This record gives sequence, C-alpha cells and structure tokens, in this order.
Amino acid sequence: MHLLLAELSARPACAGEVEEILRKLVDIAGGEEGNVRYAVHRRKDDSNAFVVYELYRDAAACDAHLASPPVRQALERFETLLSAPPRLVFCDLVAAAR
Repeated sequence: MHLLLAELSARPACAGEVEEILRKLVDIAGGEEGNVRYAVHRRKDDSNAFVVYELYRDAAACDAHLASPPVRQALERFETLLSAPPRLVFCDLVAAAR
C-alpha cells in the first residue's frame, strides 16, 4: 500500500472553489485502477485548509493518478487558488489494523 497525504491552504476568498475541485477529484479517483481510498477533509481549526488522504495499491497507481489530466489541471488551477504550493507527504505501509 502507498499513501499520499496532501495539505492544501486556500486563499480565503477561494476556499469554496478549492473544495469544489477536490470534490470532483474524489469522483474521478473513485474510478481509477489501483485506488483504495481517496478522501478530502477540511481542518476544524482552519476552514481554508484541506487534507487529502489518498491510499493506493502501489506507487505506480499513485503516479498514474498524479499524471492524469484532471489532476494536472487541478494543480494548475491551484497555483492561483492556494496561498502556498500543496504539501505532499508520501508514505509506505509499515503495519495496519482494521
């Protein structure tokens, strides 16, 4: 399993548009081969901040998602909507429980 955590900080006037883009990416990711879970969260302490939890079967599935046209387009759009570039954290599974 391969995990990607993405932290995004929207400009205050753009948080709604960022959320809309992220919701569309959830729909797209749900149909991707190798996607196990894709969830968008909004931080309770900062309504302009989002955390995206992306779990993939392997790194290749994650790479395919990141290279897809919808993700590339979203990243381009985020250049003007976010207050800073997304912070990406890639992780490999060590242990898990249900």
